[in-house]
Amino acid sequence: MLALMLSTPAFADVVSHAPDAVAVTVYRDHAATAASLRSESGDTAGLAMIAETRTVELPVGRTRISFEGVADAIIPASAALTGLPGRLVERNFDYDLLDPGSLIEKSVGQSVTIRRTNPKTGKVTEEPAMLRSGPDGVVAVTRGGVEALNCGTGPQALVFDHLPPGLADRPTLSVIVDAPHAGRYTLTLSYLAVRIDWSADYVARLSPDGTTLDLTGWLTLSNRSGASFANAPTSVVAGALARLPPDLPDIAPKQVESECWPMGTTSDFIRREAEGRLQDEVTTVMPAPPPEAPAAVAAFGGVMKSEARRAVQTNLGDYKLYSLVEPTTVAAMQTKQIRFLHQSGVKFETLYVVREAAYVGRGQPAPNPATVVLRFQNKTADGLGLALPAGMVSIRQPQGGRELYVGEHGVRDVPMNEEFELEAGAASDVEAQGGVVSDQTVGSGSARRQRLGLQFTLTNAKPSPVTFELRQSPAREGFRVVAESSPHGLKNGDDVWRVVLPANGTATLSYAFEAR
Repeated sequence: MLALMLSTPAFADVVSHAPDAVAVTVYRDHAATAASLRSESGDTAGLAMIAETRTVELPVGRTRISFEGVADAIIPASAALTGLPGRLVERNFDYDLLDPGSLIEKSVGQSVTIRRTNPKTGKVTEEPAMLRSGPDGVVAVTRGGVEALNCGTGPQALVFDHLPPGLADRPTLSVIVDAPHAGRYTLTLSYLAVRIDWSADYVARLSPDGTTLDLTGWLTLSNRSGASFANAPTSVVAGALARLPPDLPDIAPKQVESECWPMGTTSDFIRREAEGRLQDEVTTVMPAPPPEAPAAVAAFGGVMKSEARRAVQTNLGDYKLYSLVEPTTVAAMQTKQIRFLHQSGVKFETLYVVREAAYVGRGQPAPNPATVVLRFQNKTADGLGLALPAGMVSIRQPQGGRELYVGEHGVRDVPMNEEFELEAGAASDVEAQGGVVSDQTVGSGSARRQRLGLQFTLTNAKPSPVTFELRQSPAREGFRVVAESSPHGLKNGDDVWRVVLPANGTATLSYAFEAR
């Protein structure tokens, strides 16, 4: 025994109750919207890198440092610690948290007090007891014998006069270190946590003449975890992050069950009524923990008077990093929006587009309304010139002194100096009617191909000219255009015919293609 005691070095305990400062960087593995974040579910959705600065006083020798208050959605294997004066020996994540079920489980075999309330008189009495089992079936021994909690008449509660060892009121990450010198040290604890996500959402307000728009962008931060990060420098990373679902510890609260058979019944359904009550009645005689930050939703609409940018964009490898200019509080169970972009007078071109599939049917189908498409050049000269994270764009237009909603479309991650498009709905007065006018088989053997001739009548009922594009998908083996009434171009892999339709006018477009 003496040899064993000498071979096991004793160590000191140092507790860091809270970080001095914290920074939050939020990632995403798919483009989301503010609406989709509200319906996001799952314990592994969302990802953030949390960096905490903590100051500790360490004695010389082996010390266990407990970092209280880390995020409850932490991925323990991702934790890293810098600034240590010596060697890191071991690290642990203590997630056996204080809740009624774990309190009962850790107190089995210990003395407790049963508090009873007479349902008729309201008189409260207390009786010492020994806890024998729980939380799945709470049984205690009193002067009157062995009894199951909440199986008699009237409300009952358990009162504990101490907190059992090994039970934390907050998630705690602990490490054991060997410090060669005593002193005051500033440490940086960084780790990944889930259930924290973000999205980009935009509002595009068209000018009265329909040639420019004002584009406002909002970053939506969604924290579905139980941890709050106060006054934290916050950044988000745009781009599809490659990640695997993490292996998270089970930190769900333990449920308290009453295992009894109510008198005069042949069913145990009645006992379910007491289970929720018992969960609230288990109490402990200890100082109350600090209250959680209240759940809140901070949403802001409209254009802010100040044009100062609220986020700065830089590169993070192949990703784009958007850092908020001012620290913000990412509170537990909170969604908030922060404006990161406002560009006035953004130029765009309005197109009316009809798309043809690679496989087209015969006959003369019904008129095909054109899709209204806004085409942008992400250039400074056109009012943008900024990397835009993927998100949803809500398009508004003034009409009769009011602002009306005219459409919504998603936008991909758009780098600077790149073209992109937004669809704003279907046009009621620009359309194409037509289809296949000839269908032949040409060649033979391995060179055998189908040759289709198509013809369309394009109609513009507007009082002003419009630019029309017909886009033909080439997604067939051996596809090539062999005849056309006007030259075509290529755009995003499609063959595109561009026609300017006169006001209240029509035009005819025909072409033929071959494919296997």
